[in-house]
Amino acid sequence: MKPIAISKIVVGATLALAASAVFAGEITLYERPDFQGRRLTIRGTMPNLDRTDFNDRAESIAVRDGVWEVCSDAHFNGQCVRLQPGEYRNLRGSLDRSISSAREVGQAAQAPQAPVYGGPAAHGGGAPRAILYSGHGMNGRSFEIDRDVVRNLERVGFNDRASSLTVLNGYWIFCSDANFEGDCRTFGPGDYPNLPSDLNHRISSGRRIADRYPYEGRPTWQR
Repeated sequence: MKPIAISKIVVGATLALAASAVFAGEITLYERPDFQGRRLTIRGTMPNLDRTDFNDRAESIAVRDGVWEVCSDAHFNGQCVRLQPGEYRNLRGSLDRSISSAREVGQAAQAPQAPVYGGPAAHGGGAPRAILYSGHGMNGRSFEIDRDVVRNLERVGFNDRASSLTVLNGYWIFCSDANFEGDCRTFGPGDYPNLPSDLNHRISSGRRIADRYPYEGRPTWQR
């Protein structure tokens, strides 16, 4: 019986190592807004931040790669939010000084190069920087974004309305909840005639995060 038990342990350990090798993302928690104060960089599953002396301390976050789930309670309980790669300078609501566990849950849905998805947008620089449309194919009612941050589209009457969008310049993150929470995706310059299902008629906030492609590797559209 002992050889069988040892064999099971070895197989289990091998499977665990194989599973952990699937993702190789990185997230950094900061003790103060705007990435100030002490920091904690995580590259694997962290079920309980109390063991790191960083429990309920984070006020800003930088996600370098991967999709990360951060939760207000240990072992991924309580209020949880999934974060795409990007900078989250000032956490609000249920996550401000409340994060107790974190884990990578998938690969980032990165922005495409314009010719790969929908063709290049023939627009010049200047405002507006991005345009949301209520219909597919850049049709219907539109909302022009002429600033870098829109925290809550409900205030402008365009919450959960967008079905397509155009990014004129810069790289943007659009999210399903206000204040850049919920499901988020990154979009680069170009036309997006059909939004992915997790954002179709669900965009509630957006912000410009960079002038150039902000992640490592070649941009791809993963659905």
